[in-house]
Amino acid sequence: MNLENRGNGSWRVQISDGYNPDGTKRLFRRTIKVDPNKTETAQRREAAKQAALIEADYRRKLLLMGSKTTIAQLAQEYLLDRVERKGLKESTVKQYRDIILGRIVPELGKKYVQDLTARDINAFYRKLKDAPALTKRSKTGKLSGTTRRQYHTQLHAMLSYAVKTGYIAVNPADQVEPPQKDTGETQWYELDQAGQLLRALDTLEETQWQLFFNMAIYTGMRPGELVALNWSDIKGNVLYVKASAVFVKGQGTKRQESPKTEKGWRKIILPGHIVDLLAIHRKEQLTYRLPFGKNWSEPDAVFTTDDGRRTNISTPTHIFQKILRKHNLPPLTLYGLRHTSATTMIAQGVSVRDVAERLGHAQTSTTMNIYAHALKDASEKATEAVASALDAAKRSV
Repeated sequence: MNLENRGNGSWRVQISDGYNPDGTKRLFRRTIKVDPNKTETAQRREAAKQAALIEADYRRKLLLMGSKTTIAQLAQEYLLDRVERKGLKESTVKQYRDIILGRIVPELGKKYVQDLTARDINAFYRKLKDAPALTKRSKTGKLSGTTRRQYHTQLHAMLSYAVKTGYIAVNPADQVEPPQKDTGETQWYELDQAGQLLRALDTLEETQWQLFFNMAIYTGMRPGELVALNWSDIKGNVLYVKASAVFVKGQGTKRQESPKTEKGWRKIILPGHIVDLLAIHRKEQLTYRLPFGKNWSEPDAVFTTDDGRRTNISTPTHIFQKILRKHNLPPLTLYGLRHTSATTMIAQGVSVRDVAERLGHAQTSTTMNIYAHALKDASEKATEAVASALDAAKRSV
């Protein structure tokens, strides 16, 4: 193996691997980037470490002889792998594509994977700080730290894929400080606030939306899961959560069923008043759609537009915010109803495992991370209750 200093922090490693059929040496070359501000001795030491890893991977046949690969080429391969081999949901793949093809490829796409450095990545992150927000809801008009962190997550994952598939020996994203998240803490309503909201919902004229928001707070379902709900998903007082709604450009809101088997579907037992609301809404919907006949677009959809299409995925959010403003209720996102449902369960002593199952979290650690504060409060209340009971028992002896 030979190391050559090419200046400005660039070093080329050359590995000899016998001879070609024409008698010429078979050489494998890769460029290594190190901090140009360090002394040549320090640069050589760092380059030698990376070169050793490259040689080890090459000898193990993890690296291939051939031309370099651009970030743009890697992105297409990575996305294809995610679609075909990982079996991810369409909405997840779309999110990956929006992040990777939306800004990562335009900024870094022409660079070779083998030449990408931590400095290149840091420069990209600095640009993201001034990049315009993706939605009009942003208060600053710029990308939040949490959104910028998502770009780091995808770039890191893509470069990890490059390491795994043999394009590079080390992931340069390991050497950078990820953007810091700045999204506020999870918000929910306390019981008295939830009660005020429920009374406000009783005044709604449309049963459909009274049902939607009641289900959100009583079941803890995600907004997209409610939008995707079909009548065939409900059997008496048992609801099976097995799909979510996604927005497809040019097609509108679509139901995307879970790739899991029936065993993976979430089952929720509905309270009596929700079952009653469902029955009322079903009767009203059937009566209203009768004149439409076969022109009613989605006869199995629970929540629809006036012409029978599944309701737009953003419509419930707009309606919910109008309700809060009309009744002078504290600010809350629609997703906050899910959090309210979860924290209410925790406050009532429901186990973390049962809460996780109800919410559809694959691991209880997810539930514990999101609702750490609520769990702490519940734990303190449990301590107080046990202490009070035992003290009372002691005094009565």
